[in-house]
Amino acid sequence: MEPHRLVHNGRRWYLAAWDGTRNDWRTFRVDRIQSKIASGARFTPRPAPDGDFATYVAKSVSYYPSSYAAKVKLHAPAEDAKQRIPCGAGELKPLDEHTCVLHTGASSLEMLSVYLGLIGYDFEVLEPPELVERVRLLASRYARSADPER
Repeated sequence: MEPHRLVHNGRRWYLAAWDGTRNDWRTFRVDRIQSKIASGARFTPRPAPDGDFATYVAKSVSYYPSSYAAKVKLHAPAEDAKQRIPCGAGELKPLDEHTCVLHTGASSLEMLSVYLGLIGYDFEVLEPPELVERVRLLASRYARSADPER
């Protein structure tokens, strides 16, 4: 293992390292690393994958692979959304100065629908259609709960 960078992501620290056995980059949660005495040869540092260790770690610990993936249009500038959405929760891409697309995922459609409501922005589910139905169901349930006489 060739350790390259410690990266803070969300509430955890990760080590970005080159794995010579797999001939690929790996990400390790620092709190799960057991210390060993270094006995290997020194190595020449490699350039960061995709040019940035923070971006690499964010992608490697993000929503992939999730049981359910979603594409959602947020009615907020990407820079504002980045302040509310942890980089490990998905990938944000600006559409224009007022909207962006969030690619995210979760272990269930229910969790995705609740999470989207908690972000705090108006949104449109672009994919998958099953998530649209879950959001409608949840919206209906919330509306009934807020006005039980209805």
